[in-house]
Amino acid sequence: MLDLALTETDHPIVAQFFGTKPEHLYEAGKLALELGFDGVDINMGCPDRAIMKQGAGAALMKTPELAEDLIHALRDGSSSASRRIPVAVKTRLGLYSTNEMDAWLTTILNAKPDVLVVHGRTVKEASKVPAHWDIIGRAAAMAHDGEALCVGNGDVMSAAQGKELCTTWGTDGYMVGRGIFQNPWLFGEHGEDEHTPHERLHLLLTHTDAWMRQWNDVKSFDLMKKFYKVYVSGWPGAAHLRAQLMEQKSAQQVRTIVSEYLQKEAPTATVR
Repeated sequence: MLDLALTETDHPIVAQFFGTKPEHLYEAGKLALELGFDGVDINMGCPDRAIMKQGAGAALMKTPELAEDLIHALRDGSSSASRRIPVAVKTRLGLYSTNEMDAWLTTILNAKPDVLVVHGRTVKEASKVPAHWDIIGRAAAMAHDGEALCVGNGDVMSAAQGKELCTTWGTDGYMVGRGIFQNPWLFGEHGEDEHTPHERLHLLLTHTDAWMRQWNDVKSFDLMKKFYKVYVSGWPGAAHLRAQLMEQKSAQQVRTIVSEYLQKEAPTATVR
């Protein structure tokens, strides 16, 4: 079994699952409870074709009875005589139309999840339109009627914006997706501050070292490199440096190039 190496600073932490077999979700819940997770989540909104082809993710909107069974199974698995961890469901406003939302969310809420996480677009809309936060607000009211919390998701680019959306539309929290790829500090104490290329590159090295400690013997290093655009963008010469980093085959090669760049070329201007 992979050593997750959770520390006190990693909490609270939630495990997310997808699937179509209630017995598998039951076992997943048991494992999450055993490993010390603080919550579990079923992804019923993933639009990835490979996931939906299995009948999982957003495809569960076509089989609402199965969706209910999965929620019940995960709840049963993540409970013991001494401890129960909260169950969340993450989903979208519908497959093709936001008019599908009421019936779909009613099905989910009938299974009594603790938290409803709503991405404010349909599967068809993907990320091509602004998130419908007004409809997320309606979903929040439905969740509260069902004694569940509601978390909104979509187009949140800063902590201040997320808090304002919660206040405006009545959600209990917000979730950030693509926003974290523009501001890696978003959740931190200085999340709204500007950061120099030096700071961004030092964080890149910290992230790379952490990734190597956790995944070096399990996953390809190419998976780490996809994050480099997060750190290396927004200043003159960043594109050239990023292209260099994407060609490297090891963390040590990346560290050498970044260290040399920091010594010779990194500008001091701040980047948002």
